[in-house]
Amino acid sequence: MDVLIPPINRNSSEPIYLQLRNALLQAIQDGRLAPHQRVPSERELSEAMGISRMTARQALQTLINDGYLYTVPGKGTFVSCAPKIEQNLQRLSGFTQEVRSQGLTPGSKVLSVTSVEADDHSAHNLDVSPGTLLICITRQRLVNDDPVAVESAYLVHARFPGLGDIDFSTNSLYDVLENRYGIRLTRALQVIEAQEADEDIAPLLGIEPHKPVLAMERITYADDERPVEYVHSYYRADRFLLKVELRVAGATPTGAVANLYRPNRG
Repeated sequence: MDVLIPPINRNSSEPIYLQLRNALLQAIQDGRLAPHQRVPSERELSEAMGISRMTARQALQTLINDGYLYTVPGKGTFVSCAPKIEQNLQRLSGFTQEVRSQGLTPGSKVLSVTSVEADDHSAHNLDVSPGTLLICITRQRLVNDDPVAVESAYLVHARFPGLGDIDFSTNSLYDVLENRYGIRLTRALQVIEAQEADEDIAPLLGIEPHKPVLAMERITYADDERPVEYVHSYYRADRFLLKVELRVAGATPTGAVANLYRPNRG
């Protein structure tokens, strides 16, 4: 193997596949395995580390599942450009908070701030009459300076005077709503579907047209149950994982949260 990996500690309580997985992850994080570089195969890892191919396969598969590696049929397994960003669908939080919580650096590029009249769809979602003046804030969302999403947020203009004067390239909309306007957000209704990126959205996401994206619509409510914002977003499908905990109907929460193994994002 071209990549130096420390030997397996067979006296450790940590499973062998996790030791190998973490060693490969460290090689990715410190640059010894570069983006799009082929990683050692199951056979190569098995022979070099003195482990079974099944164990080597398990280590590689966890990194594939976590977005650190990808496979090309007939060619092998390669290092991804970046790990996927996990979005917890059970927690209401803004993009900035979600990305920071995973040890990544969020960023925004404001594409436009405009005043528009509510059409039937946005009026229904914001519980106002069609033609009501709205403010629309459209941003390109960044993670570690890479574009990952395009988001348009619609809010009632009269309810938030001066909102269009705020620099949302450096400010979180949710923080501004809370600290400047005294809005306490409590819940949201979100719908997600798979689509293809069109000719307008694809360049803003740094992908080719017709690549898969996650199209999301969200209505966010305040503690008075009034809708505060209606958001339409496009997320790169190759950069996001959507996570939710499922329970059997009628089951009583125990306080313990079942969680899949996820990488350390720090």
